[in-house]
Amino acid sequence: MVRTVRLRLTIHLVTFLLLKVSPSRADDFLVVGPNKPLIILPGEDALLPCHLSPAISAEDMTVNWYKGHFYNTVHVHRLGQDWSAEQMEGYKGRTSLNKDGVQVGNVSLIIRNVTSSDSGNYSCMLDAGSFYEETMVELKVAALGSRPQVYLEESHSGAVKIVCTSSGWYPEPEVLWKDDRGSSIKSSTEVHSSGSDIRFSIRTTYIINKYSKKFNCWIKNPMLSLWKESTIYISDTFFQDLSNCSTKRIMIAAFFTTLATCVIIFAVFLFNRQGIEELPTKVEELPTKVVALLEELDWRRARSYAAEVTLDPDTAHPWLVISEEGKSVKHGDILQNLPDIPERFDFSGSILGTPRLTSGRHYWEVEVGDKSGWSMGVYDDSVSRKGKLTVKPEGGYWLVQIKDGAYDAITEPLTPIVPRVPPMALGLFLDYEAGRLSVYNLQDRSHFFTYSGVSFPPVLRPFFNPGRIDRRRNAGPLRILPVTGWD
Repeated sequence: MVRTVRLRLTIHLVTFLLLKVSPSRADDFLVVGPNKPLIILPGEDALLPCHLSPAISAEDMTVNWYKGHFYNTVHVHRLGQDWSAEQMEGYKGRTSLNKDGVQVGNVSLIIRNVTSSDSGNYSCMLDAGSFYEETMVELKVAALGSRPQVYLEESHSGAVKIVCTSSGWYPEPEVLWKDDRGSSIKSSTEVHSSGSDIRFSIRTTYIINKYSKKFNCWIKNPMLSLWKESTIYISDTFFQDLSNCSTKRIMIAAFFTTLATCVIIFAVFLFNRQGIEELPTKVEELPTKVVALLEELDWRRARSYAAEVTLDPDTAHPWLVISEEGKSVKHGDILQNLPDIPERFDFSGSILGTPRLTSGRHYWEVEVGDKSGWSMGVYDDSVSRKGKLTVKPEGGYWLVQIKDGAYDAITEPLTPIVPRVPPMALGLFLDYEAGRLSVYNLQDRSHFFTYSGVSFPPVLRPFFNPGRIDRRRNAGPLRILPVTGWD
């Protein structure tokens, strides 16, 4: 009798212990997620952790991932399969669960190719019929932008300012300027966002009003606590030149006024010798020598606004090869493995130059040599660089080109250009406020083509396309030349 009682007590004790460690009811679980936000870069795959505790099978449960509100369905797994019909449109084809993981209570969600719009709070809910549990996972999508471009620019008032620009940031970045002593200095900053996958572009300026041998522009992603910086070095002679800048401009203006007057007097002299009483009213009616002299005068005036233009490797198509100093570009033989960032052309074999041009007058020169195909000019910096481009003024491009042996301005339709001599190098002069882009043939210092009366967009960039190799007949580079003194 005593043995029977002891045996029954032992059976009850073992049964009690088994019930404590092995849940037999659907409501004996918790849903567990991470205790801190997940930070993912755009374009990567995000894994949002979620699992059952203890690790029991979720095959007979409904797994529902939603964002923000329960009706914003991101992923549903029910009766052993996914139900894509219930998903929000933006997540279809982008989400999945680890099917083997469901059997052991791992219902973590994979979101492929995340974008900034995927940021937010996600809920992982498991419904076992009469009982459900859920947990929340916070996803933050962050992006580092391009390396800041720093350059000097003259304002309308004649003051010289340092401009720092960068693009491709998410969320909105922070800006800090420092001088050579490490002291912070105040600046003026503009931030813009663009595209469906919201990225922020930034332009910050500092008007030089203090002596410093260098200035640092720092741009920070506040979510990642990561910086990108660029430095510009200022020589001692710059500050001396700055004080003399106004005087020099007055002298230059006086010189060109005097030269223009001489040209007119010379024209009158020629006409009087030919017995003509009145001057022609159109340039086309002037003698060839006078036209050539006027064109060279216009070109020399443009050269007084020389800008320091370099190539931006972040924008280069993977077929292009850029020199180390960033002054020449050619079409290569191998497609390079480069990151597909928003700044980069992915269809057209093109590249942009710096600085960004937002006001004022700027001149640069490009050697084309005997290349049989190329195009160059200026480009609207806000236009997408992905896919096939709409290369014409309406699409944000003001370019000249040579193609199939013919020179054209890329208008709609094309405007033929017939130079007196084939150019080996071209000079480009942008007068932003006047809405004018003039191109000069440096071979004979003549006018090549002018876009005029243009209402330019807020930001322009120098544009270059060296053309395809064409069986090695067009393999040479486009080369940005230094603008030297007059000869």
